Amino acid sequence: MSSSFFLKGKSRQVHKRKSEKINKKKPKKPNAPNLENGQESSDSDLDLKKFSEAEESESDHETAEQKKLRLAKKYLEEIEKEEAKRSEVLDDAIEKRLQKDYLEQKGRLKTEVADKYIAPTDTNIRLIRAKEHRLSLTCLCISSEGDFAFTGCKSGTLIKWSVREKRRLGSLTYKTHSAYLKGGITSVALTTDSKYLATSDSSPNIQIWDPHTLKHLHTFKGHKDVVIGLVFRKNTHDLYSASKDRSVRIWSLDEMAYVETLFGHQSPITSIDALTRERAITSGGRDTTVRIWKIVEESQLIFNGPVGSLDEVKLLDEEHFVSGSDNGSICLWSVLKKKPLCTVTEAHGSENEVPRWITSLATLLNSDVFASGSYDNYIRLWKVSDSYKNIEPLLSIMKNGFVNHMQFTSDGRLLYAALGQEHKGGRWFKQGSAKNGLLVINLSMKS
Repeated sequence: MSSSFFLKGKSRQVHKRKSEKINKKKPKKPNAPNLENGQESSDSDLDLKKFSEAEESESDHETAEQKKLRLAKKYLEEIEKEEAKRSEVLDDAIEKRLQKDYLEQKGRLKTEVADKYIAPTDTNIRLIRAKEHRLSLTCLCISSEGDFAFTGCKSGTLIKWSVREKRRLGSLTYKTHSAYLKGGITSVALTTDSKYLATSDSSPNIQIWDPHTLKHLHTFKGHKDVVIGLVFRKNTHDLYSASKDRSVRIWSLDEMAYVETLFGHQSPITSIDALTRERAITSGGRDTTVRIWKIVEESQLIFNGPVGSLDEVKLLDEEHFVSGSDNGSICLWSVLKKKPLCTVTEAHGSENEVPRWITSLATLLNSDVFASGSYDNYIRLWKVSDSYKNIEPLLSIMKNGFVNHMQFTSDGRLLYAALGQEHKGGRWFKQGSAKNGLLVINLSMKS
């Protein structure tokens, strides 16, 4: 009895100890609440932990080639996003450019910059001279990029200038090129792409040159008197010439051929201009008319100017232009009206009760600014206001001499003027104190 009882008690104690050991080794559940610290892990933390563990396991099993492929796809996606943004910007830029070209073609593009101009100081004005220009400068032209300029004078010399370096790059003189140059240079014109340079002199001929090498290319013959004006139609190689024989001739430099002749003026033509359209505008001097030649339609528009000689005409845009007369008046015109929209009398004052002639005009295309020159020692800038119904004085630039020709750069920040002691068309007056040279005016603008 006693032995059996002893064995039963021992077996219960052993079983009890084994169960306690098992309970001690059993781990805690991971999602069990921690009642001792009073904190409880959230479901989001557990999800983030599971995602990171899955990502780590995926990257562990990813080969080098698979990793390269994944990175390449990611890189291509970034490139596609960038290109999509760029294409949107490019489409906007193209749309604005096309709209601008359309408005310019129709003559409705106008940028108002007049109020931004600041009167230049003496440090912003520079006169460039050359010994080859012994007599008065008569004409000038600037490349569309503004890299170089050409000037001609009464002594029969044509000089090429570097605009940035303000130095002479080359010249054509009457002595060295007597086969092509006959006396004083009367006009000079350059194509938009700077491929051809055209000059006229005291002869009825027109000379074509390479503007880069100054090599002679061709001679156009046909006019019966001195050619006083040359202009290229914008973005083309079509040349329009005006002569004292009262005719306008059209030439094609692509074929180096004559195209046609336009008649209508009753006195020698004094000025010519053109823009993008197949049209030319001319002033007829003593016949007091301005004519717009519609070349395709084979017709012309006639505008009757003030009493005197209409010496200068310049296009503001395809629909508006300004003219200057020897009675000192400046007129603003519209192609839709036969009479001036506005007239400024004695724009450069008078001398001994005689109005000073308007010797040159320059327009900043598709804007509200133009400049006028005479022999009153001032270059005057004007503002077109009130929807082309008024002309207001903007500022004056003091410089001695006859202002025989002027031209703005395309951005309107520089104005070039050909100065001389005498008028470009004759020797009626002379200012002995003046200097013959190219005047460069840096026009500052408000930001």
